[in-house]
Order: sequence, then structure tokens, then C-alpha cells
Amino acid sequence: MKKCTIAIAVVAALLSITAVQASEFSGAYISGKIGYNTSSPATNHTMDQLYPGLEAGYGWDIGSVLLGVNGFADWHTNSITGDDYGGDVKLGFPMGEFMPYAKLGETGGGPGNRDNFALGFEYKLDTLWSVASELFADSINKNGQTERNINISVGLRRSLPAD
Repeated sequence: MKKCTIAIAVVAALLSITAVQASEFSGAYISGKIGYNTSSPATNHTMDQLYPGLEAGYGWDIGSVLLGVNGFADWHTNSITGDDYGGDVKLGFPMGEFMPYAKLGETGGGPGNRDNFALGFEYKLDTLWSVASELFADSINKNGQTERNINISVGLRRSLPAD
């Protein structure tokens, strides 16, 4: 939880800086995705599975990087944690139409709140549409045992133009 609080404070401080140039990735977006979930340790009630998900967020250009926030919901019902939701702070490195990024955040749902981390990349197809792929992991220590979810997903994002 301390990591998440520190990350939010850093983002708030950096957002007060005026952006130098706009990238293709700044602004609001919504995304639908399909992912593959693996849970460990495996039990008789868990299984690797495909799952759908939704995400929405906003990114700000700060110099040559993109700082953003997002919320998500994933529906993987046969994992250790079941349906998940949460929020992340995002740090991206726009390079024309391509942007690698990292995210740090908090995941909720059963069996409780968990820190999460993701690495991904996004490719702009045009001014409104892009494709994003991401490796996402969360874990919790429960009764002396670490339970993990590892997800890989691909999604289609639509930028929401400012009016």
C-alpha cells in the first residue's frame, strides 16, 4: 500500500509540470481486452483460462514520458482470486506510434487487496485506435503461502477525443 501511495504522490507532483509536447498516447481512452490467466499454486478449483476485461484511463505528456492512471476489471472466475478490479499508475515512453510502458497499482476482489505490476506496449493504428499487449502479475500472502495470478492480455483501445 505504501508503494501505491508514493506512486500517486509522485504522479500528482509531476502532473503540475507543463507538458512540452503532445504524444499520440495522451488523453482519455477505453479498452476491451482478452487475456490468459495462470494461477499458482494450482488447486482442484483453479484452472488456466481465457478471460475478458475492460480498462479506462487517462495519460498526460510530461516532457518525453507519459504519466497516466487507469482503472480495470477482469473476469477470470476459475483463478485463485476470481473477478478482479483495480487501479494503476502508468509510466510510458512514447516513440512515435509505439510506446512501451510499466504500471504499478492495487488489485481488489477476493481474497483481498494485492499489489500489482505490469509491463506492456501499445501500438497506434491511427489517431483513435491502438492495440496494447501486457504482462500483468499480482500476489498475496495468505496463511503463509504466496498465491499469484499471472496474466497476459491483448486489447483494442479507443482514444476519446477532447471536445
